[in-house]
Amino acid sequence: MTKYLWILSHALILATLLATSHAVLKWVSVQAHDNYVNMLLGQWKAVFAALALYGFIFFYYIVVLRSSPVSILYPVYTGLSVLFVLLVGRFVFSEPLSTAQVLGAGCILAGIILMGSGR
Repeated sequence: MTKYLWILSHALILATLLATSHAVLKWVSVQAHDNYVNMLLGQWKAVFAALALYGFIFFYYIVVLRSSPVSILYPVYTGLSVLFVLLVGRFVFSEPLSTAQVLGAGCILAGIILMGSGR
């Protein structure tokens, strides 16, 4: 159980960072702009921060993979990422949630729990 908690803690960190980078890019996309070039020029710091965060996630993931089974880490990390992005969309950007999205989120959460119970 401790190994799964170790994997889960790193998956939570990775998913939080990924959801944050997606939130930054969503924020950039909804800022007023005439075209994409103006958007990138006007919000280049936020775009750079999101891309730098993606880079950090990539290298952090490599480090964590050295001591984690990819068959558990990847599904848990990506599942949590989907759940966190769903929550960011709802609570930060006031995006509506459908019944299908809520049911899908429940299935993802159940899958994450099942992934950990098999070890």
